[in-house]
Amino acid sequence: MSVETGARTRPSRGPGQPPPSRARGLALAGAALALMAGLALAVVLLADGGGEPAGSPSGHNRPAGPPAGVVVGRPIRVGESPSGMAMGLNAVWVVNAVDESVMRIDPTLDRVVGAPIRVPGRPFGLAIGASSVWVTSLDGGSVTRIDPRSLRSVARIPVGDSPAGAAFGSGSLWVANHDDDTVVRIDPATDRIVGSPIQVGQAPLSVAAAAGSIWVSNVQDDTVSRIDPRSRRVVRTIRVGDQPYGLAGTERSVWVTSREDDAVAQIDPASNRVVRTVHVGERPLYPRTGAGSVWVPNSGDDTVTRIDSGSARVVGRPIPVGRRPYRVAVGLGAVWVANFDEGTVTRIEPAG
Repeated sequence: MSVETGARTRPSRGPGQPPPSRARGLALAGAALALMAGLALAVVLLADGGGEPAGSPSGHNRPAGPPAGVVVGRPIRVGESPSGMAMGLNAVWVVNAVDESVMRIDPTLDRVVGAPIRVPGRPFGLAIGASSVWVTSLDGGSVTRIDPRSLRSVARIPVGDSPAGAAFGSGSLWVANHDDDTVVRIDPATDRIVGSPIQVGQAPLSVAAAAGSIWVSNVQDDTVSRIDPRSRRVVRTIRVGDQPYGLAGTERSVWVTSREDDAVAQIDPASNRVVRTVHVGERPLYPRTGAGSVWVPNSGDDTVTRIDSGSARVVGRPIPVGRRPYRVAVGLGAVWVANFDEGTVTRIEPAG
């Protein structure tokens, strides 16, 4: 397994794993995760060098003035290594990779409510749709469906090898199988896969639904695949920056973090081209859109960068949060940040 999480690195090539030529420079994600009971974090690098994405770089934005938001209250303690997070169904849902659990935060109380929901197989990604919470399991090769009322698992759906990112769009759940180089579509009415797996780029990691399409970041070949949800075919492959980890989208733009470039690329869905590159903090991971902004967790410098989604400019100073911010959720007037290394969630009130 070669996504940046608590998953174990496989010692030899198995079904769906990239050949050695694709694994140029595979490295551990860093000493920070070595503290996690000996778990190795592998980082995906490219097989070919590639170039800078198209578009006009905005330069390293280090704006003066007040921060882009204010941290509210104390960090909320969750489980060990929160790797997935989403806002919906009147709660903030957090996946804890090492604890193999899902927790629910009540945003009116700023604390976890109810008992943790056990999800086996090293859970990683999380999506909300069809009145359910959906969790991918890297080692389990499956997606777990959780009923938010009973806080119980109601289905476990086999999907592929190392399912990572997931998103709900066009009435279905879309799941990226990192080691199969595929995306599958799940019908929530039947809890079954629809059609054959869709072949995408190398090592797909994140999925987003935006502008009538499904977008997938492919970490090992520096591309984003655009899928037509009706035909279930890839209609465009777009070159982006080095190690595209996270995706977030609106009807007007798709935003892609490039972990090794310390940058976010803005894709115009009308032209399928990168139109701007915004430099952010160190090692940006999984962004989220909301409140007229793109919120980017910078795992290398423990901050969150706010980008105005209209002007594509950085707003205010980066916001200091916990150690190794990993995921972001936006809703109910707040921004929620999962801090991977300290097992907490930080709540931010956007400035302005």
